[in-house]
Amino acid sequence: MTIQSNDWSFFLRSVPIQIRQMNSFLRTITIVLTLILLDNLTAKSSNIKFQSQRIFSQGQPIEAKTSEFRAVWIATINNIDWPSKPNLSVDEQKSEFLKLLDTFQQFNLNVVILQVRAASDAFYQSTTEPWSHFLTGKQGKAPIPFYDPLAWAIEMCHQRGMELHAWFNPFRVRNVGFYPLAPNSFAAKHPQYVKEFDKKLFLDPGYPQVVSHLVAVIAEVAHKYDVDAILLDDYFYPYPVEGKKFGDESSFAKYGKAYYPKRIKEWRRENINHFVSSLHDTIQLINPKIKFGISPFGIWRNKSVDNEGSVGLRGLSSYDDLYADVRKWLLKGWIDYVIPQLYWEKGNHFGDFTSLVQWWSENSYGKPLYIGQALYKSAVGKNGWKQPDELTNQINYLRSNDKVRGFAFYSASNIGKLSSEQARILREKQLNNGASIDDDRHKDVATTQKPTKPVSEPTSIQVDVESIKKEFLRSIDYNPISIRSELISLSGEITLTKERDGNRILSWKTQNNTSSDWYALVSFSKTGKGRYKQMVQSISQSAEFAISKQKWKELKEMELLLVYRDVINKKDRFSNFFEMKRRKTKEVENPYRHK
Repeated sequence: MTIQSNDWSFFLRSVPIQIRQMNSFLRTITIVLTLILLDNLTAKSSNIKFQSQRIFSQGQPIEAKTSEFRAVWIATINNIDWPSKPNLSVDEQKSEFLKLLDTFQQFNLNVVILQVRAASDAFYQSTTEPWSHFLTGKQGKAPIPFYDPLAWAIEMCHQRGMELHAWFNPFRVRNVGFYPLAPNSFAAKHPQYVKEFDKKLFLDPGYPQVVSHLVAVIAEVAHKYDVDAILLDDYFYPYPVEGKKFGDESSFAKYGKAYYPKRIKEWRRENINHFVSSLHDTIQLINPKIKFGISPFGIWRNKSVDNEGSVGLRGLSSYDDLYADVRKWLLKGWIDYVIPQLYWEKGNHFGDFTSLVQWWSENSYGKPLYIGQALYKSAVGKNGWKQPDELTNQINYLRSNDKVRGFAFYSASNIGKLSSEQARILREKQLNNGASIDDDRHKDVATTQKPTKPVSEPTSIQVDVESIKKEFLRSIDYNPISIRSELISLSGEITLTKERDGNRILSWKTQNNTSSDWYALVSFSKTGKGRYKQMVQSISQSAEFAISKQKWKELKEMELLLVYRDVINKKDRFSNFFEMKRRKTKEVENPYRHK
């Protein structure tokens, strides 16, 4: 660092007054020492900056991992990726999909995220949703000759050792553009639950009937198909538009009494919390091996409004604008993995890529963290990255973070739009090896090559005790199904679960292994610990037990109620769950009491 002679007067004016008041000798010595110190600090700062950016140097990719989540999104909405247009022949649809898979194999990708429900429709044979307009050109029209795209796609992916994650957009009914809704669609049959916003149609999350329907929709896929995961994207409440309101005043007034009239944001957020937690528990009941993931908007919350948020200029956030508290879902264990959409470049003032990766790595609470990357910005075009190697440099950075287990490219059709040099670097340097999926929970899934077909609903479901506990604790709040007289005398295997939030549960399954009936004794309020333990002992002296009328009377006196749940029957599991009134008394009530 040097200072020219004509800069001395400026420099002296800028130093503290104590230095200027010194004699000339001391002042000179002090200034020289200060300059030496500043020069050292500058050198160190430059070295630190160099170290932090070294991973972004061209031609020096960090060595590819042998275990890494490498996903790509296939968007079906508006035919973004597949099929290229509506109403292609079945052969054309299959040919396009297989070409995509061939390309994915060239880049050693191992996960396909397929959008199977883009707008209250289906790319699979469904009893709850109409066939997609983007598949056949008319909502409700089946492919001719008939085939099931999801079942076939799963088979094709598994044959290549790839996982298939079924991607759902839960609340969207119709995106930009008009086409008639199928008469048998949920939205057409229940227009009172549909809201128009920004020339699009959405289901209102404030209606319990909407949430019930959506859980049933996704549960159908989890029941019937050998999917490796269920994934929701970033659309919950619609993205805000200045000067426009969503129009959920009616549902807020009817169902938001605890928040009405001034806390609509908190109410909306709780609606989405309930949807996500209910869906998690439902998937666990059906098949605990199916992963449940969320791919949220990349900014949870801004640090300017919440110290727990991420740095950057204040902008849109999932928490404040989409009412999606993803951080809470991770903390509560309601989701199994997260793919934040970090579609910004390094240095972006609103969403700096490196800062956001660091924030998510500190707030994923041990759940697998994968990063969504903007492959579409790497493709040649006016909206691309300023630096053509931004994507590959980002991969280098991700691999330097121990908490990041992989990445997901958005979206599939853009792979073919990369320049030849971009594609070569990806193939030959960063993705030049095969990799298993970094997921301890699901190691054996992508190895089978047997054909995958829709199956009928299973006759038995393996359920862990903790999932049963959560299900019943939540269902009690909505008084789902009350006591039935024929269930007073039962036999089976009993399991005592832990106390939580003042509620106690004893759960058991009937001896008949083919039965889908689960039962639970639920304590609504805290009772004396001694009395509770004594009752537990008397019931659980052996694996076989029967509840006598006298014992049942004692249980009622302890405010323990027997709750019945058929996890297969959709009417009980999904409809009645949300349509029952809240319990007003602790007395045994008439079963199936609708409002």
